Amino acid sequence: MNAKLTNIAAIFALAGLLFSCSGDPNFKVEGEVEGADNVSLVLEKSDFQGFWVPVDSTRTSASGSFSIKAPSPVSPEIYRLSMGDRFIYFPVDSIETVSLTTSSKNFGSEFSLSGSENATRLAAFEKDLLALNATDSAALAQFKRNVYSKYIKDAKGSIVSYYVLTKIVGDKPLYDPADRQDAKYYAAVATQFDQFRPDDPHGRMVKQVSLQVMKARNKAEGKRTVVEAPEVKVLDIELPDETGKNVKLSDMVGKGKKVAVIFSMMTDEKSHIFNRELARIYNDKAGTVQFYQVSFDPGQYEWREAAKNLPWITVLDPAGNASTAITDYNLYALPAVFIYSAEGELIDRAESIEDLRKKL
Repeated sequence: MNAKLTNIAAIFALAGLLFSCSGDPNFKVEGEVEGADNVSLVLEKSDFQGFWVPVDSTRTSASGSFSIKAPSPVSPEIYRLSMGDRFIYFPVDSIETVSLTTSSKNFGSEFSLSGSENATRLAAFEKDLLALNATDSAALAQFKRNVYSKYIKDAKGSIVSYYVLTKIVGDKPLYDPADRQDAKYYAAVATQFDQFRPDDPHGRMVKQVSLQVMKARNKAEGKRTVVEAPEVKVLDIELPDETGKNVKLSDMVGKGKKVAVIFSMMTDEKSHIFNRELARIYNDKAGTVQFYQVSFDPGQYEWREAAKNLPWITVLDPAGNASTAITDYNLYALPAVFIYSAEGELIDRAESIEDLRKKL
């Protein structure tokens, strides 16, 4: 599964982060993209469903220079500048000018940022990340320790520490809050925000995720000590399907078949590929498994058109950023898949399509 979210921060937006709208002072992004003659550049930020959406756009001059203005956020935030399918991320603290220098050939991989200390620090982190061999577990562990010392330890609740902590590498979080070794980094950042930026929503989100993961881990560990559960416990969901009829997850779970609970966005550009792979598994496992697919799409019509052709239960969560499923299931990226046993126990989380096939 290719996670659409490029940063765990995007899923925190689902949990209620609010940013400023019109009327606020502007910040400016300007600079030069060598070799880019009349090329489109798009300024983007994450929306409330965790997707990057355009804020403004411009075209470079014949010499590659550009300038974009946008309303400053209420609290420091990460934006990105895109050129086609390549991106450069940068922080915005308030009313400021961020300067970018890069080239058309190396856009997204070689660049310099200036205008604030945070801009310089984030650019340095991105360059360190490009040199990482994420497939080497020992190198990855050492990289995370180095990153903590360099970008988080003394950051005092900086937006850069938040960005680094919630960075997605490939389709996995660089620091996974569910991992015992990584959980301590979340606690450290949450403490920093409490001390130095107590009103910043980013800190509250980090703290909330840390507490939720700790609670879920303690609950899971407690369950492992029980040989027989006295009753089936389901993280229940009750939402309308494409016909408008409410369907409860608990009505499907524990009825003799495994149930895969799938969280996704039907209108994601790659959703048709994802759903096609799901269909293959569903058909291969016919009669032994049920699917319950929850979508967070903002457009009901588009969702309904995509959902009505699927042979399993599909429901729409109209709560969006207020959905309890986000916290109940500790969602940090989409799509995400969870598995209930035929007896009704939440037993696993599938990390990919192939992983889902194996675990079913």
